[in-house]
Amino acid sequence: MSAAIGAPCDPAGQGCSPGTAPDPGAAPDPDRPGRAARSWREVAWTRALLAVDDERSAAEYRRNASRWSAEPETVPLAGTLFSVKDVYAVAGAQSAGGSLLLRGFVPRTDAEVVRRLRRAGATFYAKGNCAEFGFGTDTHSRLGGRVLHPFDPDLSPGGSSGGDAVAVATGVVDFAVAGDYGGSVRWPAQAVGVCGLRTSVGLLPRTGRIPGVAARPDDPAGLPAPWTLQSRLEVVGLLARTPGALRRVLRAAAGPDGRDWSGPAAPAPAGPPRRRVLVTDAPEIAPVRPEVSAALRRAVQALRDDGYREVGAEGLFADAFPIYRTLREGLDDHADVRALAAGREELLCEETRRVLAAVRPAGPGRALRAAWRGALEVSARVRAALDGSEAEAVLLPVALCAATGFGETVTVAGGRLAGADLMAHCRAVSLTGLPALSVPVGTDGRGRALSVQIVGRPGADEAVCDLAEALGRALALPWAAAGAGPSPSPCPSPF
Repeated sequence: MSAAIGAPCDPAGQGCSPGTAPDPGAAPDPDRPGRAARSWREVAWTRALLAVDDERSAAEYRRNASRWSAEPETVPLAGTLFSVKDVYAVAGAQSAGGSLLLRGFVPRTDAEVVRRLRRAGATFYAKGNCAEFGFGTDTHSRLGGRVLHPFDPDLSPGGSSGGDAVAVATGVVDFAVAGDYGGSVRWPAQAVGVCGLRTSVGLLPRTGRIPGVAARPDDPAGLPAPWTLQSRLEVVGLLARTPGALRRVLRAAAGPDGRDWSGPAAPAPAGPPRRRVLVTDAPEIAPVRPEVSAALRRAVQALRDDGYREVGAEGLFADAFPIYRTLREGLDDHADVRALAAGREELLCEETRRVLAAVRPAGPGRALRAAWRGALEVSARVRAALDGSEAEAVLLPVALCAATGFGETVTVAGGRLAGADLMAHCRAVSLTGLPALSVPVGTDGRGRALSVQIVGRPGADEAVCDLAEALGRALALPWAAAGAGPSPSPCPSPF
């Protein structure tokens, strides 16, 4: 198997032909579904996608093109294709949460965010292969197999949204709907060199998530159990090849639905750029490899050369990672998965069994109360730092290293780390509930993508995308110069 198959550009977009960016109002390209089908055939070895049905998606695309011809202003996403992580329901497509437990389940209704995107003219292409019920920092399940990195099959594309990240990176789809609790969008985004947005808590409704509280095999979709940390911090995330594409999707999908109890959150009103950023390697979260620190410094220097002011932010995320871990271990009992698996545990993946076996719900004891106080303090500290410095965002690493091999243990500052510890920077940021965008800024010495995490104010998701675009221009990345994302042939992005 050659890493060059289906990999026409390097993972950070440094060697890509920029491609073109048609006007968002341009007519949908009639050959887009055919190009997606051809591209998928080239990269199907990655196992990135499930429930692929080219005839179905082509028919939906034609209907959206007809809608555009009649009333183009009502379908701002016409001409685009998207995938949906298998933990969200899609009407008419198997939606199994990446699990054999739900194999054959076909919802009659879409998850709310999917419904909004289809209403806006985007065409559903396929389900993204994911770790079973989102349990995993790699992407593997007994239902869909192991997802392979499209540029180096020996590397992991990250998890748990690795399938959607690969589908975006290879140009099969234009964007993807995924989920981010502790980094499941941002970590895969860095691994394959695309943009991954953890949205503000409550901005995009999670209604239609699989599994939901009180899940049953014949009706597993719903919302996370309200007593869990997952209910407080998990969000619908987005993947695309450019920040501009993310912005367009946000505008079509954002807003409460009256059912998701994590909201409502409203997009923050746009203001003039403050041209000031808080910057930290965040060693209080975890040490990072030298190449990660160097990539952050290059990005910050490019912004400084462009007129931005850098403000130090040492200690900003102190205690955030252990607090996150304490709350997650103490509150997440995974009762929904347990109910689905009762009497059928042999169908579960090994990783899922380990997660369930490790559950030790602590109840409302002293340690959990202290952790909740600590979480509120961390969130207040970060927000106060943004307000006090008048900064647009905080810039910090996405992770302590670039993409790794499957299950690889990484040595950093004399310590050996693996699994969720590699995502410590993502998990610390998750605790704040703020929007965070993983944007690729270069590669390490082995050609593996390195990204910067941009953390913004509550509801300021579009402003985070704006800053990511400014960073791309300052670094003279090809996609930013052309106004389009890396355009893996043969599927240039309609964004």
